[in-house]
Amino acid sequence: MPVLGEIKNIKIDDELRVCPSCGYEFGFHTSFLKLNAGKNPPLIKSTRDVYMVILLCPECGARYDVGWRVSFTETQNRVIRTTGNQITTV
Repeated sequence: MPVLGEIKNIKIDDELRVCPSCGYEFGFHTSFLKLNAGKNPPLIKSTRDVYMVILLCPECGARYDVGWRVSFTETQNRVIRTTGNQITTV
């Protein structure tokens, strides 16, 4: 696999399964990249560490940011479900 390049922002339309860079058709791996808390203004205001979910093509190594953000805690195990504008904690 080639050296990882820049992270490209892309939008998901109906489905994102095919890599826009190389045409690989079988989906993506995921990785997590901690957001830089020192940015002015911060991207997300939070008392916890926030991570970008990066989609990684297993064929060519292209990396994509589709706007997903997650936060992990060691003391709480919970799932956040979203539908449209509504967020539910399970």
